[in-house]
Amino acid sequence: MSPIVSKLKYLNSIMLYLSLLWFPSIARAQGTVSFEAFADAKEVVVNGYFDVSFTLKNANGTNFSPPDFKDFMVLAGPNTSNSMQFINGQVSKEMAYSFTLQPTRAGQFIIGSASINVNGKRLRTRPIKINVIKSKAGNNQGKTQGEVFVRLEPNKTRAYVGEQILLDYKLYTTVSIEGYDIPEEPAYRGFYAQELVHYNTRPQREVINGTQYTTKVLRRVALFPQQTGMLTIEPFTIQFRVMQDGNGGGFFFNRRVRPVIFTTGPVKISAAALPAGAPGYFSGAVGSYEFQASASPASVTTNDAISVVLLMAGNGDIKRVQAPDLMLSDSFEVYPPKVLEEKMTENQGEIQGKKVVEYLVLPKYPGKYQLQPGFAYFDTGQSDYVVLRQGPFPIQVKQSSDNHHVEDKSQALTKIENDIRFIKTECDLVKKDEPFTGSPAFWVIMLSPVLAFAGVLFYRKARNRNEGLDATVSRKRRANKKAQKRLSLAHKHLQANESQAFYDEVSKASLSYVCDKLDIPRAELSKENVREKLESMHIEASQIEAFLKMLQTCEMALFAGMDNSAAMQSTYDNAISVIAGIESKAGQSEAA
Repeated sequence: MSPIVSKLKYLNSIMLYLSLLWFPSIARAQGTVSFEAFADAKEVVVNGYFDVSFTLKNANGTNFSPPDFKDFMVLAGPNTSNSMQFINGQVSKEMAYSFTLQPTRAGQFIIGSASINVNGKRLRTRPIKINVIKSKAGNNQGKTQGEVFVRLEPNKTRAYVGEQILLDYKLYTTVSIEGYDIPEEPAYRGFYAQELVHYNTRPQREVINGTQYTTKVLRRVALFPQQTGMLTIEPFTIQFRVMQDGNGGGFFFNRRVRPVIFTTGPVKISAAALPAGAPGYFSGAVGSYEFQASASPASVTTNDAISVVLLMAGNGDIKRVQAPDLMLSDSFEVYPPKVLEEKMTENQGEIQGKKVVEYLVLPKYPGKYQLQPGFAYFDTGQSDYVVLRQGPFPIQVKQSSDNHHVEDKSQALTKIENDIRFIKTECDLVKKDEPFTGSPAFWVIMLSPVLAFAGVLFYRKARNRNEGLDATVSRKRRANKKAQKRLSLAHKHLQANESQAFYDEVSKASLSYVCDKLDIPRAELSKENVREKLESMHIEASQIEAFLKMLQTCEMALFAGMDNSAAMQSTYDNAISVIAGIESKAGQSEAA
């Protein structure tokens, strides 16, 4: 036996051994066994045709028995096909039996069940209903007007801002199409658009005005309204290459094609604003969402940070979703959230978004606490807000053994002043005729300790007097000055048309103002708290609503990219006007 033949036999034995090991894993990874019937048309015309298939999934079958196709003529079949797929480690296989049928008369008919043997059991499909109508009088199946066209078909024409809309470019044709071109895409003004790759492209048959068409989705786009009002998807033009029958120039020549140009009609979408009454955890999510959270570690000291990770996933515009407020008390210092992950993927023909954020939380005092993060979204199916919570997560906080503290600059300078100074090693001595006692230098040296003691005493009294002032009153007095300083920076960004920096400064100015002016801790800042504080100060309801609307405008702008100059100017004017109005009312309240 030659060495080559022996090596081939050795390799074959190895492949056989590996296949024996692999086959059981395939069997375990296969999905659920099913036997289903499918028709590519629900409605057909007399003398039209359609396909019906019976598919067995994830099993081997024998003794297939088709139904009795009474009232139909079998044009072709049964045609059999087999396929196998490997997706994410899961194996699926299909065995299909298909028939091409033609109805012989009009009416509503039922195609009965097919059956097949699988592992000693007889599986049956569900019956299929088919509606057969008479064809339109005078219809020519080939070259009639409207033999090929495209419609823009949204799955909904009324939606909320941020809700997902699926827009299909759907082809209707009675002729063979070699290809198509779209010279220019329609403009999706007022929408955020993302094209999908994975969706159902299986041809169907539909009857329109007595004519049977073959239909197919050419393209699918996910649209998310970014503003309220009636939004219009503009028409677009598509050019088809239609196969032309007749003399093609002989067997060795390609068949001729003719161009057909079609322009779609406009599509209008009504985008509505979200209703009032959003809960405190709401942060812009619209659609259907899931929420997960974790907090770790469970045992920390007052010098350790707690990591709170929040995961939000759903079918809305994930870019608009901000990190929800943790709603913690003053016992914790909460640092701004960090986005760990943000992505949009496709799932079952629509866009699914996912965002993961992390809060770092620093406990201030020892004790036992419970963290219960929450997330709210507007459910478009229920037309109402839904609040999801995770936890509670128990946290044990112990006093840190590290007692060092950082001194401020004034304390450090005071310590240096009171420290031992360097001794001079060289000096110039001058002998004078007059005695030292009673001289000006003598009195300066004698009185220096007394003057120093008096200065220290005065300094301590002044410091105690300043420390005795109410820190809250001091912050309230400085609130307007700090806000005006930030608004001046926002005005510079407005003139430079820097939208993100502009809205960031307006947001910081507004939030800092209400925290200081209304004495609201950052951890407890919410729209409800702001509204309650302003109402207690007898601020007019119109000014309260204007202030809250301005805050919401800044939040939406930072995440939705509202960068037109008109919106920026109006937001700046509203911020100046509302803060000035609140300042005036607050001054009258303090005077009273």
